[in-house]
Amino acid sequence: MADHDSRERFLALGEAVIGAYAYIASLLEDLPIPVIIPDIVQVAEEGGDLADVLLALNRVRAVVEDEPISEYHRRAFEHMLLDWFAAYEIITLVRVAGPAPWRLDVVEFALNRLVTWAEVIENDEQDDDES
Repeated sequence: MADHDSRERFLALGEAVIGAYAYIASLLEDLPIPVIIPDIVQVAEEGGDLADVLLALNRVRAVVEDEPISEYHRRAFEHMLLDWFAAYEIITLVRVAGPAPWRLDVVEFALNRLVTWAEVIENDEQDDDES
């Protein structure tokens, strides 16, 4: 039973990591100077190199520094991206080393932080629109 629960949790968190990437892509497209990143699902389905996707997302960390947004928002994007990388790296480790409970907890924790940063970004954007 515990193995089944771990497997189910692993699959759900893996889907959440991919969903979070799509959410990040949407937020990046909404920047004053839109940033487009590769579609991770499309790259995977076409047999492309996921390392290219990861490198592209890492480059976004530098690109965001040049966006005409507040320093607070730059840091929010930076933290959100790093949390996504943490979740992705650990979910990848789980595929290789197995779903130890702490590994799955780390993925979940990183995703929760990512959502918090994304909400900060979105809520502040809405406040800017209203003023």
